[in-house]
Order: sequence, then structure tokens, then C-alpha cells
Amino acid sequence: MSETYRDSNGNNVEPRPHRFFNSCLLILCGFALAGILLFVTLFIIIGSLSSGIGSIAEQLTATKTKSLGDKYEYNYVSGIEDAKETILIVQINGIIVNRLESSFGSTHQYTAADEVCEILDLAALDSTVRAVVISIDSPGGEVVASDRIYRAILNLRRNRTPVIAQMGSLAASGGYYIAAGCDYIIANPMTTTGSIGVIMSALKYYELMAKIGVSTENYTSGRMKDMLSGSRPTGIEEKTLVQQHINAVYEQFVQVVAEGRSGLTVEKIKNSEIGDGRIFLGTQALQLGMVDELGYEKDAELKAVKMANLKEYKVVRVRRGFSLKNLLMSAESTSKLNIALPGVAPYRLEAGKLYFLPDFQQ
Repeated sequence: MSETYRDSNGNNVEPRPHRFFNSCLLILCGFALAGILLFVTLFIIIGSLSSGIGSIAEQLTATKTKSLGDKYEYNYVSGIEDAKETILIVQINGIIVNRLESSFGSTHQYTAADEVCEILDLAALDSTVRAVVISIDSPGGEVVASDRIYRAILNLRRNRTPVIAQMGSLAASGGYYIAAGCDYIIANPMTTTGSIGVIMSALKYYELMAKIGVSTENYTSGRMKDMLSGSRPTGIEEKTLVQQHINAVYEQFVQVVAEGRSGLTVEKIKNSEIGDGRIFLGTQALQLGMVDELGYEKDAELKAVKMANLKEYKVVRVRRGFSLKNLLMSAESTSKLNIALPGVAPYRLEAGKLYFLPDFQQ
């Protein structure tokens, strides 16, 4: 039984240790409540400030930006700011993937097909966008992601919007696949391009496991279910099946190039150096009919002006609209530390996925 105490008036009271504990509990609850109120207050203040700053930024750049849907803005680059007709530059930088979890569209390492396709689809609905320049600096990437961007470009062209590819340092494999969907291709004389082909990788570690006395047991529903397993050698039947898969995707790649380049046929590509997976300089690509012109960013702009028959125009890029969420996402993507050895790619090919990539990117 717990002890009870009576005060001077004869009333029952709690023991002193209990009273002390209850007092501490009340104090802690008070601090917790105050913390919650402070957090809510700060959240409201930050939200108000971000809205206010966004409103101010919008007023200050009213002549330089225009909404592109709910998520994006046009960011003025050059030309006549008040011009209604627009040339839109869309960047394809780094490895092409289907989606990114947090960072926006093009970064130095990756481009998300989700956002590029969304931007191109929105541009197709905007009557002020008269031409689009696809600025490519990419070694390629996932097969499906590259094809999605290619299809979005074709959709834009069906909307009678000319699309010009402008190649930077690198426009190989999936980067060239995307360029082949454009009306016109301009390459830098020293651009690395080509690498028409498909690659799938599988890491084999069974010999190392045997040396250290480790083995793997796989239980499958069919003999091909653990195809490309690294714990054992690959059988001839497996290699044949994978090669057939690779060849089917390669046929699609060659067909895309043949349809996009009037001087090239499927047979010519497959029976020449164009289709054996090698890379070319921009000057070589021009001689082979893989590009239309050697030039730079300004040349792509002038070609867009000519193809769209523009007189007064402005050149714009796309950026996310100003908001606290986008600000935090940008900070997250730029705060990540990237550590890579010289000459070593900062990514790896995922097993089982098909890639439009040069072999030197492994």
C-alpha cells in the first residue's frame, strides 16, 4: 500500500516524491507544447516569407519569365524580352534516366525523362513557343528513358514546331538517339557522338566466391529465372537469349536513325562503321551524314529562327517556379557530395537494364 499524508486541515495529500514527479511532468509538457507552438509559428512565418519573396521576385522579373503550367517558368536568356514568339532551349545533361527522386530535370550527372517530357508536352500546347532547341551533353542512358524523350520530340514536331538538336561535348548513344528525332542536328567539330548500339551488363563473381569458400543456391520457377546470375557461369542458351534481346533493341535504334536521317538507310547503317558502336568526332559525323552542320549554340538559335520564320523573338530556358519546396529540393540536390576517382564514371549500370551507352562509360 502507498503511504498517505494529511495536511494541517486533515486532507489527504500525495507523498512529496509524487508531487515532485508530477511537477516535472507538467514542466516538460509545457516545454513540449511551447516547442510545438514555436515550430508552427516558424512554419507559418517561413511560408509567408517565401510567398512574399516569390511575389517580389515575380514583380521584379515580370518581363523575364512566363508561366509554363503550374510547376515551371520561362527564364529569359536573350533576344527581345517583350517579344511574344519564343525559342525554348531544353537541356539534356548527363545520364538519361526515367525519373529522379528530388532534383529537377537536368543536373550535371542526370536528366530525368519524366520532367523533360512534361516540359516538351507543355511547350507543344503553348502557341508562343515557335521553335525548340534540344541542347545535348550526354553519353546516353536508359533505353526506355531515351525513347520517351524521342517520342515527345516527335509529338512536338507533329505540332509543326521545328526542333533543332545542338550537340555539346558529348551526344553519344542515347544522346544521339534523341538527336535523331529532331528536324536538324548541329554538332561542335569536337563533339563526341555516335556509339549507335545497346549494352547490358552482368557482374560475375563466382570465381572469387569459390576462392573464399562461399557459394549461392538459387531456387527458381524456371531454368531462365536466374539468368545473368553472377554466382555461376552464363550458359550458351542464356547468352543466345540475351543477345536476341539486345539485337531487337538495336534494330529499333537503327530504324530510328534511318527515319531521322534522310541520307541513311537501315542497311547502310548496319553494314558500315556508323552502326558498329564506335564513336565519332563532329567533323566525322558530318562526313557520314549523321549531323547536318558544324556549329555552336548561336548557330542553333539562328537555324531555329530560320525554320520558324521568326522576326522578333526571345530565347528562354525552363526553370522551376519560385517556392519554398523547390528551394529546399534545389538545396538538397546541390548539397550532395560527389566523390569519384579520375577516369571512373560516378555511376554504375544496373543489372538487367538495357542502356544506350558507350562501353567506355562502364
